[in-house]
Amino acid sequence: MSEITNETTPKLWLNAHAFAEHVLCAGRNLAWDNEIEFAAQYKRLAGIVQAERLSVPLMGFLDNWLLRNSHVLPSMAGKKRVRFAVKRLLTNDSLREELVQLVSACCAMVDAEVMLEIPSNTALISWAHLRANPDAHLDPLNDVDIDSTSVYLADTVRQLKHAGIAGIVATVAEQDIAAGALLEHYQPLINVAENYRWLFAFRKPIAALNGFKAGKWYCLGDDSASEAKDLQSLPADVWRDLASATATHGGMWYYAELPAFVEPEAVRSTIAKLKQHS
Repeated sequence: MSEITNETTPKLWLNAHAFAEHVLCAGRNLAWDNEIEFAAQYKRLAGIVQAERLSVPLMGFLDNWLLRNSHVLPSMAGKKRVRFAVKRLLTNDSLREELVQLVSACCAMVDAEVMLEIPSNTALISWAHLRANPDAHLDPLNDVDIDSTSVYLADTVRQLKHAGIAGIVATVAEQDIAAGALLEHYQPLINVAENYRWLFAFRKPIAALNGFKAGKWYCLGDDSASEAKDLQSLPADVWRDLASATATHGGMWYYAELPAFVEPEAVRSTIAKLKQHS
């Protein structure tokens, strides 16, 4: 983790993979299939943004892995139960081994805490099912689907116990809330985080959506859904107008999502001002 010289200086947590793809990869995907190159890209990203904590999206890895290993699709297909495909994917030994290698390399090389950002459970179920069964009809999902997928994800994330991650982030999207997602449906993931003394947080991309309470856990993007008071989620326009951020108390965290099309110098300037904005 980057060294903090002043205990009252706000700390920065960024979701910045879109920015990394645009600035470091000329719009191409990150090197999900090469752990050393990927870690080097995140190391360069950390050098630009000077954040104390960075999120790494699991979905980018899963999508890339399945594109490179399409031979596993038949083993994921042919079942009516909508969760079958995602279960077969997440329990694939080769996938798990590559994930451990990628995350371990990133944690070893990057001078920041690394958080694994898990996609929305409903989005992951739907994506895997339709990749394996392109012509399938997808029925509405429910809370059992969310709960069961949390179990599969927890077992996969458990493989990272020695990788060096600081924690995991579970995404709660509109479709999850429509399916009845509650805090208790993510308990398998919370249990793993607590067992390994990792940080756990939720991420809610659309803050205006009601119907989900994160309890004591952070809810990135919707602070009102969380009882935690030591983190402030910044709006998307903070990269254009710092006035949209209110001053933090000493030792607090800022969380922000850094879009692709922001100039590096503007990023550095905004971050420098945020660090003084206490």
